[in-house]
Amino acid sequence: MPKVSVIIPYFKGQAYLEECVQSIEEQKIEDLEIIVVNDKDGHEVPDSVKENPHVKVFLAMDELPEDVIRANEETAAAWREQKIHERVEKRLDSAERRREQAREMEKKGDSISLYTDKELHPSEEDLLDEYEEKIGQVYPFGVSFCRNIGLEKATGEYVYFIDCDDYLMDGALKRLLDLAEEKQAVMTTGNKYSSWFKPVNFDFEKAKQETFIEGVKPLEGQTLRDRFVEMYSVQHFLIRRDFVMEHELSFDTTTRFYSDMTFCVKLLKLAAGKMWVDGDSLYIWRHRNDQIHLPALCQKKRGHRSGEFLDAYDKCLHIIKPEDKDLRFALDHYLMNFFWRKYPARILRENAPKFAKAMANMPEWKNVIKEYGIFQRLQLSITRKGKLRMAKPVMKFNKWRKKKKGLIGSRIQWYRVLERHIFKKMPLRHDWVFIESFFGKSYSDSPKYLYEYLQKTRGDKYRYIWVLNNKSEALAKTGKHTRVKMNSLRYVYYASRCGYRIFNVRQPAWNKKRPGVVFLETWHGTPLKKLAFDMEDITSASQNHKTLFYKHGREWNYLISANRFSTDVFERAFVYDRDKILEYGYPRNDILYADNKEEIAAEVKKELGIPEGKRVILYAPTWRDNQFYDRGKYKFTLALDLGRLQKEFGEDSVVLLRTHYYIADILDLTEYEGFVYNGSQYEDVSRLYLASDICITDYSSVFFDFANLKRPILFYAYDFDEYADEIRGMYMDMEKELPGPILRTNDAVVDALHHMDAIEETYKERYEEFYERFCSVDDGHASERVIEKVFGERENGTLDTEQ
Repeated sequence: MPKVSVIIPYFKGQAYLEECVQSIEEQKIEDLEIIVVNDKDGHEVPDSVKENPHVKVFLAMDELPEDVIRANEETAAAWREQKIHERVEKRLDSAERRREQAREMEKKGDSISLYTDKELHPSEEDLLDEYEEKIGQVYPFGVSFCRNIGLEKATGEYVYFIDCDDYLMDGALKRLLDLAEEKQAVMTTGNKYSSWFKPVNFDFEKAKQETFIEGVKPLEGQTLRDRFVEMYSVQHFLIRRDFVMEHELSFDTTTRFYSDMTFCVKLLKLAAGKMWVDGDSLYIWRHRNDQIHLPALCQKKRGHRSGEFLDAYDKCLHIIKPEDKDLRFALDHYLMNFFWRKYPARILRENAPKFAKAMANMPEWKNVIKEYGIFQRLQLSITRKGKLRMAKPVMKFNKWRKKKKGLIGSRIQWYRVLERHIFKKMPLRHDWVFIESFFGKSYSDSPKYLYEYLQKTRGDKYRYIWVLNNKSEALAKTGKHTRVKMNSLRYVYYASRCGYRIFNVRQPAWNKKRPGVVFLETWHGTPLKKLAFDMEDITSASQNHKTLFYKHGREWNYLISANRFSTDVFERAFVYDRDKILEYGYPRNDILYADNKEEIAAEVKKELGIPEGKRVILYAPTWRDNQFYDRGKYKFTLALDLGRLQKEFGEDSVVLLRTHYYIADILDLTEYEGFVYNGSQYEDVSRLYLASDICITDYSSVFFDFANLKRPILFYAYDFDEYADEIRGMYMDMEKELPGPILRTNDAVVDALHHMDAIEETYKERYEEFYERFCSVDDGHASERVIEKVFGERENGTLDTEQ
C-alpha cells in the first residue's frame, strides 16, 4: 500500500489538534506520516501528538534563514513602535475631549465613563490584530507557508491536506486512497460537513452538509461545479506528490485568507480528466466555539479581506482559459457568495467598483445569479451595472429586511428605534433601579432579596422597576414599584434610563448599557456543570454562547459569588476581573437563616395545600443541554417513578416537584393528586427549601443552597455517565465530593428513602466538609453586604467613574 503524508498547519488549539490526529490514526492507513507544521509563535504541539510515532513536527520559524528573520524583526519592531505612538497620541486627544464632556454632563447630574490608563497606554496585546496583519506581510507565515513546508518535508506517494481543528469520519482517507489507486487518479476528494462538535459528539442531524456528491464519480462537469461553488479549499484533497512536484504547485504566501484559491485552480486545470470524488468519504470541517481565545482563521475579523479575495480571484482568472467553463462557473459563484454573504457594507466602501467589473465580465452571469432571491438579484444586478449609488440603499434595505426577518419585523425591533433615537438621549436617572429575575418569569432569587433590603433601608429614595410578565401577590405587598413586561415598550424605555441594573441571568444581547450605569449581576447558583469558556462543546441551541457571554460580562460592574470555589470558576469561565467579584454569599439564601424560617415553612405548605405532618421530598431536576425545542426552551422527561414512590411512601410523605425555569414541557400530574405537588410555577424556590425535609436532584445547583439547611440530599442521576462525559462535564468529582449518594435507578431511590438515617450517618463527615467549602460565607446578611457596597459607594461619593 502506498505511503500517505498528511499535512496539518497548526497555530493554536491543542485539544483540536489531538482529536484531529486521532481521527487520522483511526483511518487504518498502513504506511502513514503526519506532518505538523507549527506556525510562528502559536501554542506548543501537545506531547501526546509529539510522541506519536507517525508524527513529525516542524516549526515554521526554523525554515527561514537567520538574516531574513533578523531583517523582518527590525521592520516589524519599527512599525510597532510607530503604531503605539500614534495610538497613544490619538487616545490622549480623545480622552481630553471626553473629560470635558464628562465635566459638562456631571454639571447636569449625569456621568460618563472615561478612558482607563490601559486604554491610554496600549500594550502589544492591544495591537494584536494590527500587528498580525503587518507581521503577515513581514513574515511569510500562515496556513500557506505551513502547507508549503509540509510539501517540502513529505515523503509519501500521496499528500493529504487537513486543518488542525477538523477531523475525518471512519474510513474517509482510506476510501480516497483506494479510489486513487483503482482509477490511477491524480487527485481524489469527498464530501464535507461542517459541525461545532468534537468527534465523540458529532451528530448528522446537527451538522450542515457543505457539498452534495452522491456515489463515486469523475470530478468534472456538473460534479466539479457542485463540489466547488461554495469554496475553493484543499481540505480533503488526496494528491499524488510527484504531480505536485512536477508542476511546482505551491500555496500563495502573499495572501493570508485565500491562499487555497490559486493552488486549487491550477490543480483542477492541470489534472483534468484524472480526478475522482467519493461521496461516502466524509471530512468534518469543525467550527470553533471560542472566538475570543481560539478563533479559527475564517472567524477573525480583518478589514482587508475583500481586497485579498479580489487579488486571489484575479490571479485565478489568469490561470483559467475560456474552455475551462466549469472552473470559471464555480469561481464566479464563489465570488458572488462572498459579495452577498460576507462583508457587503465594507465592500461597498472599499472595493465595489472592482466587484462590479468582475461581475460584468462573468460569461455565465445569468446562470450564476438565478439561484438568488429577488432582492438579492436586484442588489447584484445594480452593482454589476456600476450604479453604486443605487446599490448602497438597496444593500441597506436587504440588510434591514434580513435583520427584521421580513418586511415588518418584531415589536422589539421597532421599540429599539425609539431607544436609539429618543430614550438613550434622555438623561440617565441614578435614582432608578431596573430589576430582572429569570427573564421576567418570577419575583424571586437574589434580585428579590436585594430589592426588599433596598425597600427596607432606602425606601422611596429610589424608584424600583421590576421586570415581571405576570402579576405577583408577593411583589404587590412590597413598597412602591413599577412593573413592566419583558421586551415591552416600557421595558425598553426604563432599561435605557435606569442608573442601576440588577439581573440574575445574562442581559438581552441588544440591551447595551449606557456609560454611568452600575450593573450588578447576581448570577443564579454555585456552578456544578461547566460554564461558558470552560465548556468544550456547546450542545445547547446557540453556538455563539461563549462570544455572547464575553460581551455581556464586559458590561457587569459587579458579580456576586457565594464561595471561593465560585469565585475561581467565574473568573475563568466568564473571563471576568476577580477584583469585581463580590464574594459575599447569595442574597437569596438569607431567608434560610431567618429567625422565623419555621413560620415561613408553614406558610408555604399552606399555600401549596401540603398536609401538616407529612415528610416533604423536594424533587428538583435540571434540564439537559442536548434536549431542546428552541433556544431557551428545553424538553423534559420525568425519570422518577412517581407511581412507585406513592405506593411506597404515600401514607407519610409527599413529593414537591420543582423543574428548571428553562423547561418548556408542562407535566400532567393529575393521577398523583394528593401525593405530588407541582411547585414549578412557585416564584421563590428558597421558600420551598424551608418547607422540604429531603432534597432529590441530579445536576441542578439547588443542592448547594439547600445544604445551608444541613438537611439530607439524594442525587438521582439516571444518565450520569452520558451527562458527565458527553454533554457538559462537571467541576467536581461527584462520586467523591457530593454530600449524599448518587442513585442511578428508581430501585436505589426507593431503598435510600427507606434508610435515610443510615445515609445521613454515612455522609455526615462529607456533608460537613461540603458545608464548610460551599456554604460558610452565607449567614443571612448577604443582601446587606452587597447593597452597602454597590449602592453605598455612589451614595458616599466613592464610586469609580470609570466603571
